[in-house]
Amino acid sequence: MYSAPEQKQLFERSKQLLTAPVSETEATAKAQIEQLCEVIVYHEWRYYILDQPILSDFEYDSLFKKLEALEKAFPSLLRPDSPTQRVSNDLTEHFETVAHLTPMLSLENSYNAEDLNDFDERVKKHIQAEYTDQDITYCVEPKFDGGTIVLVYENDLLVRAATRGNGAQGDDITPNAKAIRTIPLSANFSKYGIQKVELRGEVLIRKDLFDAVNENRTKEGKQLFANPRNAATGGLRLKDPKQVKERALDAFIYQMGFATNASGDNVLNQFDNHNEQIELLANLGFKVPKINAERAVCKNIAAVVDHCNQWQAQREDYPFEIDGMVVKVNQLSLQELCGYTSHHPRWAIAFKFKAKQATTELTGIDYQVGRTGAVTPVARLKPVDLAGATISNVSLHNADFIQEKDIRIGDTVLVERAGDVIPYIVKAMDELRNGNEQVVQYPTNCPVCDSVLERPEGEAVWRCVNPSCEAQIVGRMIHFVSKNAMNIDGFGEAYIERFYKEGMLNSLADIYRLDYKRIAFFEGFGQRSAEKLQMAIEKTKNNPAHRLLYALGIRHIGRTNSKILVAEVEKIQDLAQWTVEQLCELKDIGPIVAQQVVDVFGRPETIAVLDELAALGVNTHRLDSEKKKEVAADAPLAGKTVVFTGTLTQIKRNEAKEMVANAGGKAVGSVSSKLSFLVAGEKAGSKLKKAQELGITILTEQEFLNLIQ
Repeated sequence: MYSAPEQKQLFERSKQLLTAPVSETEATAKAQIEQLCEVIVYHEWRYYILDQPILSDFEYDSLFKKLEALEKAFPSLLRPDSPTQRVSNDLTEHFETVAHLTPMLSLENSYNAEDLNDFDERVKKHIQAEYTDQDITYCVEPKFDGGTIVLVYENDLLVRAATRGNGAQGDDITPNAKAIRTIPLSANFSKYGIQKVELRGEVLIRKDLFDAVNENRTKEGKQLFANPRNAATGGLRLKDPKQVKERALDAFIYQMGFATNASGDNVLNQFDNHNEQIELLANLGFKVPKINAERAVCKNIAAVVDHCNQWQAQREDYPFEIDGMVVKVNQLSLQELCGYTSHHPRWAIAFKFKAKQATTELTGIDYQVGRTGAVTPVARLKPVDLAGATISNVSLHNADFIQEKDIRIGDTVLVERAGDVIPYIVKAMDELRNGNEQVVQYPTNCPVCDSVLERPEGEAVWRCVNPSCEAQIVGRMIHFVSKNAMNIDGFGEAYIERFYKEGMLNSLADIYRLDYKRIAFFEGFGQRSAEKLQMAIEKTKNNPAHRLLYALGIRHIGRTNSKILVAEVEKIQDLAQWTVEQLCELKDIGPIVAQQVVDVFGRPETIAVLDELAALGVNTHRLDSEKKKEVAADAPLAGKTVVFTGTLTQIKRNEAKEMVANAGGKAVGSVSSKLSFLVAGEKAGSKLKKAQELGITILTEQEFLNLIQ
């Protein structure tokens, strides 16, 4: 429908329109309306037909609202084919088109508490004659990010399923719907006097299953889905229902839109509120948002705001993708008083979460060298707002990642902020290429010291193997002073880099040989600052030996392994006497870690560094507190595994894990059928739900404390 150059042009025009001011004269408004209509139609095609959006929901909504504002300001310019004159369209030519029993409208969107309060005020105005000073009760549910489905049951049997389509008509996908196990093939509606009913719902794929689908597509050389929504909506339109079944789709039902009895009379009025309808559907075997877990009845708009904010904070813990919450006036009689516009019901609104995905341009790639010599490519992006942060840099991990995703300099890329923390590139939008993009040529030499890079067998990263490389020297020292290593208070990355440039730091031992009199005269320091730094450094000489071992920055040796290894020796240098076989006999020490210990401690320079530090007063000997603890066979958690989830209020998470170890158990991070206990703190999320499904013993924080005491 659109050529690659046309798509590139429309995408760039969309970005321009997002920042362009709304036209104030009829002449310029006409041109802007034409451009807005053109780009909105294009993005609807990508979203609903291809399931490959290249704008965030917020960006699309901004374009749509800008068009609405212009049409309101200049009503004579309203076009009959304007996107504002119809609801969204996902009809395709591959399926028969069927009419819905009642039209499906879009939802008005909100993004903050102010929008929700404005919505509440509008609702009260619409129902003022019947409902004056009381608060409105609202039902709030997750806004599932999947594919809409419309189900029709007649005489208790599923007779038809369709996509949303254009709101009035949809594609008939009945065979595919029957392949989804959470859609009942029959339901006892007649028990409630309902002969024919139309239900609305959302088809989804669980996040973990989505990852498995993409892994299989990678093996098969197929294009990856950008997100679970793509996988779900694409599954609805598969021609073979067997493939639908393999995709393990779920369907949540969230509304009863039409219901009549045997005489054809409307029986929706037998319900007082929306929540009652959903409870009935749950009783009939449909998968619905669970009350007090996923669905809440809020007594006023303030409670709605709190509930929406809570879900925005915990969205990552939910096993399905949601992009907001849907807020509905609960009482059906009040819904009727509110009525509808041509576009949306006045009694409902969507509270949209901050966007997790956005598109932007990859302008270049830098290569960073870490303390172990690993070379990491970092994409430089045109800054883009994502989940409340401005993103301009994204790790590209390694050469294989760039090659597998065919990422090129100049590409338009889809960026996601996983867990609202770490941004990453989902894919390059190759359909927007214009031929000026550059294929990435991975460097063969270290970008810092120009040494030839090597890629060890079985590894994904290229490494600089020159131990004198400036980036590695500085990186090792930054790691050495960090919080989880030697924890030198106030000694951060900036100080390391500054002292290195001044020629004061060239090795780990130099940290304990700093000239504090000289530092006192540095700009930004002074006598007091230099003395504080000296005290912080001197204090760490008495650290436990396991901290020093971890601070050395040896690959594969983390904090836990450091404690295990130090517990077996008198001093760290004694590890040079151990063999791979002896090390592998230790609990939780595998062959990779064992080989690394033997290799590193077999080098004279490693022992020399430790001896030099010891001569400067740094402790290399095991403390009594680091000795291996013998756990009694009848210890409270002997041989048990424990997972902590949610917020602990009486103890810190690290303290809790230490308590588990002292009681003979092991704290782990994931829930499986082999887990012994799950300790659930406040606001526990998906781990709690999974543990309940597996029948794992659930403990409160207090029950855990009672158990180990």
